[in-house]
Amino acid sequence: MDREKIRENLNDRIIGREKNFNSAVLASIIEIDGKFNFVLEKRSKDIRQGGEISFPGGGWEKIDKNFEDTAIRETVEELGVSAKKIEVLGKLGTLIIPTGVLVEVYIGEILCKVEDFNINLKEVDEVLIVPVDFFKNNLPKLERIAVEMHPHYELEGERIKFPAKYYNLPEKYHKPWNGRDREVYIYEYCGEIIWGITADIIYEIVNKII
Repeated sequence: MDREKIRENLNDRIIGREKNFNSAVLASIIEIDGKFNFVLEKRSKDIRQGGEISFPGGGWEKIDKNFEDTAIRETVEELGVSAKKIEVLGKLGTLIIPTGVLVEVYIGEILCKVEDFNINLKEVDEVLIVPVDFFKNNLPKLERIAVEMHPHYELEGERIKFPAKYYNLPEKYHKPWNGRDREVYIYEYCGEIIWGITADIIYEIVNKII
């Protein structure tokens, strides 16, 4: 065992990252009349999580040098703004979702007018400009959900069973089992619901950063 080699390769890593869906979002902010606003998207009904509200973002691709590149690329693709009009202020952190999703979160300012957006209608139904002060002045509702694990997965339309009996695993893994309950924030703004990952990011920014 080479102890020196072990020390050199130790760092603050996310264990098992390669088994998860790796993504990045840009918690985008725009200044209008001297006040800061979040730039949010209502996702197209024809894509995954259609109709929900989110920040610009998506999955990491091989063309991306790093996750910051992912966040910028997705923002350019979805909002139709130039990369030169995006100023990344820094990384907020990594959000780990129980469903096997890792989200690298960056905060950035959009340096153009909303009228200059050319949104990608295949992915975005509309853009919502929400004042940061709204979230400062309105606490979210707190709800709870449970994540249920299933001993199978789908592959090309076929259900593949997890061989719990073969590996002689405890009986509870032979059928669906619950994980730990999870708290979720929910904001209501002008008839729209902002919740889940997006609400978590907003809450973190508003209460710990701004």
